[in-house]
Amino acid sequence: MPNTRLNITLPTEIVDDIKALYGQRGLSQFLEEAAREKLAEEKNKIHKGLIEGYRSTAEETKEVLKKFEAAVTEKCDV
Repeated sequence: MPNTRLNITLPTEIVDDIKALYGQRGLSQFLEEAAREKLAEEKNKIHKGLIEGYRSTAEETKEVLKKFEAAVTEKCDV
């Protein structure tokens, strides 16, 4: 996968803690993993929100479809 080089600013304390745990070269890997985890979490929230939205309107959608089906069926019988 291609990479993009970034210039970011973080509090020194955070950078020092990451370097202490993962070393100088582990900084990019740590940030990549953290970003992937956060993105997965956010995508999951969005997905759950969409599902809840669809479920909350399911009955209304069924009623509209029944009316539409009845209207189409009536026109076909003419």
